[in-house]
Amino acid sequence: MSLQGPKTAEWFGRASSALVNGVSSGFRYWGDDDTLVIDRGEGAYAFDMDGKRYIDYQLGFGPIILGHGHQSVVDAVSKAASRGTVFAMTTAVEVEAAEAMLKAIPWLDALRFTNTGTEATMHAIRLARAVTGKDLIVKFEGAYHGAHDYVAFSTAGSPVGNLGSRRSPVPYQVSSGVPSTIRDYIRIAPFNDLDFMEQLFQRDGHRIAAILAEPMMGNLFGLMPIDGYLEGLRAITDEWGSMLIFDEVKTGFRMGLGGAAEYFGIVPDIGTYAKSMGNGYPIAAVGGRAEVMSAWAEGGVMQAGTYSGNSIGAAATIATIAELTTGGPYAQIDKVGNALMSGLAKICSDHSEPATIIGIPSMFSIFFSDRELKDYRDTAHHDGDLYAEVITGMIHRGVMPVDDAKEPWFISSAHSDEDVAETLTAFEEALVEARS
Repeated sequence: MSLQGPKTAEWFGRASSALVNGVSSGFRYWGDDDTLVIDRGEGAYAFDMDGKRYIDYQLGFGPIILGHGHQSVVDAVSKAASRGTVFAMTTAVEVEAAEAMLKAIPWLDALRFTNTGTEATMHAIRLARAVTGKDLIVKFEGAYHGAHDYVAFSTAGSPVGNLGSRRSPVPYQVSSGVPSTIRDYIRIAPFNDLDFMEQLFQRDGHRIAAILAEPMMGNLFGLMPIDGYLEGLRAITDEWGSMLIFDEVKTGFRMGLGGAAEYFGIVPDIGTYAKSMGNGYPIAAVGGRAEVMSAWAEGGVMQAGTYSGNSIGAAATIATIAELTTGGPYAQIDKVGNALMSGLAKICSDHSEPATIIGIPSMFSIFFSDRELKDYRDTAHHDGDLYAEVITGMIHRGVMPVDDAKEPWFISSAHSDEDVAETLTAFEEALVEARS
């Protein structure tokens, strides 16, 4: 049965006539019968063109941390828009946004704004190469760092059977149009294996500019690092004169005001931010230690962007950080997220369905397996068909996570106890239906 009602189907037909597959991002296409067209969002809910309400756990793949249309953010953006959005110069609101970022994330000495997570990781890689004079980048199997060429290898959709030996992983290219020579500048590593990383640096450390890491794997069930792993990465990069880049596009402000660096107590050299920093408005940033960021000030390392630091995104950042700084949003997110995680685990246990809830209250997923998940290759043991069927059943019931478990559920401060109850009922009904 199609997810589209009659008006949504009509709008998707119009979308398909104007946009390729009716979408502006390939991840939004669910097929001709099930791709939704959204009319509006309100708090924790999204409404399609037929007026059907969904409890939204996609939240734009993570940005909406305060809820859709949060009034203080809307007011700040409206005021900024009335004063002009883009200039070929720095604006006061941009300065205030940067100051708010530096106060929220104390380890940052300096930053520059960009517009998207893809831009942020692209600039971070270039900066690391320029500072170190080295050319190789290490990324992890299953990690997604945006859509540019240097990270289009071994991402979350890569077939485990195509990754080669675990001792010597093969960079799996996920897109046509990427020059084959790019592969030579990437080294792929399994997550949570410090011995592997030490051996990799013994072999290639003289050429490795940086390890690019999501401290918590945002496209891999919300997988957490094992004890001592991030500390080990920090020690290895220090020993070899390489950079440690934390891609905090998803974890920034979602794991807490100071992001994953604060949560885990590990200071990287460079950090990338987007998504939750602006509650859904297009804004991103690259920041880091003064001695690293000074490469931009000295010149010769390209970084630019017409819309970087635009007034809309900057105003949204100021307002979002102000709300998060009160602590209230985090308290609500923890309350709702913990209730969902424990409730989902209990339902799975009650129905003898092997499952582990992985992640933290603001960002978690369900691993349908009786095996342990420690790195990307373990996802081969996950029952993805069951998960997709359960989530489809939930969406029909008005509850909307992403139907691929590798993309976590995201919680906003607008979610309520009533949403938890409705969600758990929908999950249990959909699980029973799928198993039967």
